[in-house]
Amino acid sequence: MDEKDIMRSHGPPSSDQLTCTFHSKCCPVNPTGETAKELRKRLEEVYMSGRPLFTKKNIRYAWAQTKRTPGNGGKLYSKDFSGNTIEHDVTIGRSHDWDHHLCGGCQEHQRYAMWSNFSLFYMSQDTLKANLKQKNDGALLSPVSILHRGYLADAKTNHALPPVPTIEFECVDMVNRIKNYEWKGSLAYRKLKAILSASAQTHDIKKTISFALGCFSSTALPYCEAKRSMAQHALLRTLKEWLQKKNGGKSPCYAQDPSYNSIDKRILGDSGIQVIDDPCGWLEVDEQSMVVSIGASLPVKEIIADIARPAVIIWEQVGVTEAIGLVGKSDSADPDSLRVVQMMQDYEMHEFGAGEELSAWGSLVLYVRKSKTAPNFR
Repeated sequence: MDEKDIMRSHGPPSSDQLTCTFHSKCCPVNPTGETAKELRKRLEEVYMSGRPLFTKKNIRYAWAQTKRTPGNGGKLYSKDFSGNTIEHDVTIGRSHDWDHHLCGGCQEHQRYAMWSNFSLFYMSQDTLKANLKQKNDGALLSPVSILHRGYLADAKTNHALPPVPTIEFECVDMVNRIKNYEWKGSLAYRKLKAILSASAQTHDIKKTISFALGCFSSTALPYCEAKRSMAQHALLRTLKEWLQKKNGGKSPCYAQDPSYNSIDKRILGDSGIQVIDDPCGWLEVDEQSMVVSIGASLPVKEIIADIARPAVIIWEQVGVTEAIGLVGKSDSADPDSLRVVQMMQDYEMHEFGAGEELSAWGSLVLYVRKSKTAPNFR
């Protein structure tokens, strides 16, 4: 039985529950009455002034709101890009059509019902600009917005659908060990360690944090995606091990991705990687950290550019042309905005031979901050 067969021969479903997220109806507490054109102009002015769209303060504020339980008809609050307060209506129990989602091997007309949990949603400057065409929805003006969380239900019975099953632990663990072994035998692994030792050895680094490296044990995932996620986490382990050796002891390694299930968390925990909930990863990022993010479906680069200057960063190579919209990726979920491009001027870029086994979206590179001492930021 090869590794692909191992991943397909999964056991019974786990208790992990698939959740869905969506905006609730919301509106500004103090509507400005501005037109969409005026709002776009104000967003541009805010952005070009250097004022951050993302701050740890606003992330903490929105996070605290998600922990509240105001009940059906109540309100939660976040901040728009100018700092104005946004109201979010709490509508527990409302159902919405969900025709295209696959759950538990059944793809029929379904709907999902809201429940009392909430999560955060992050929007880049490009996304905010696009959303200004829908000014009536205040949630679409907030870089850090609040989503309802729900569960998929059968449209006929209203009963919750079973969660997407996970592959049994032993199978995932075996393939994960194979991918880790392959990674450690690669040229990219050796080059990465050599670059770190030559360029980052004297930087003050205390922790490693990853964002959006993905689930790798769900049966809903194509095998190529699960395999790539395992390779990315093998890279994360390398950073953890290098930093622990550099510091002569334990240095925490955190992984943030809402898609992790219980099998993912167990395997990562067994290798010394602590899975943390959103938004704890953002709050951990500082000038003494290493950050890893690959092919994210949220604006990781823009958030990092606004909140910190990590010592080491690994993500897809940042291109100047993308920042001004000259290539076709400016509408991506994790764009290379002007602010991101400006930040990367303070870093030295190093290629380490990462291929498609690590990134499906572009050339993965390592950035080391030029300043060995932590800059005064924010």
